Amino acid sequence: MKFDVIKATLYTAAVYVATVILQVSTPATGGYFNLGETAIYVAALLSDPLTAGIAGGVGSALADLTTGYSYYAPATLVIKFVEGFTVSWLALKLRGWSLSRSRYASAITSVIVGLVIAVVGFYQLSGASTISSAPIEVLGVKLTSLQVQVYLPAAFWTAVGVIVAGLLFYFTVVKGGRNVHLTLAIAVGGSLMVLGYLLYEYFIVNPIILKSPPVQALTEVPVNYGQVFVGMAVALPITSFVREASGSEAES
Repeated sequence: MKFDVIKATLYTAAVYVATVILQVSTPATGGYFNLGETAIYVAALLSDPLTAGIAGGVGSALADLTTGYSYYAPATLVIKFVEGFTVSWLALKLRGWSLSRSRYASAITSVIVGLVIAVVGFYQLSGASTISSAPIEVLGVKLTSLQVQVYLPAAFWTAVGVIVAGLLFYFTVVKGGRNVHLTLAIAVGGSLMVLGYLLYEYFIVNPIILKSPPVQALTEVPVNYGQVFVGMAVALPITSFVREASGSEAES
């Protein structure tokens, strides 16, 4: 498929608007919940991988730069490019799969994602942790608006893993219907996005930029998966409608 600059520009603008139209901050990581995944998944399911990658990476990075989250922009450019590219590429590759094969792969993916979260949390993140908001500076004095000590037992991470696996299974296998190959593509691409931000926040944003405990990066995981599920729930009906209106539904 020939790369279309105009189409890429339009999708990039759509991602930017969707990202900035609603932003709910998460003080523990300096990040924010947004609706950008909705536009990224629409671009991914209606265009080619390169277009979706550029729209996701550039549109989201511009949103970070223009709304006060510039320290996320470099990572966002890469993470959201990978997300958009992966979703679009997988959607094309899985298009010929049978319904049963797609459901089986979706179930396996759900279990793997949940298992990784449970195992990493169980062995690396269990125990006492400090949760605090991002420090703010007033008249040269750094203040912390919230700081609490919490104990996260191993069972907590097991429960988180089970919940994430259950939600992925529900949205892909149960609710996916005949579009299960598309929900699988979104689940994989979305999980890569969640992992990318987790690593960036754990190793860079929290310890270096915000001067806060790296473990607080874990608070962003449910927020980012929320973006994945909302994006999936909105993007699938939109793409289905567009395909039907354009007479290309059979190609999906």
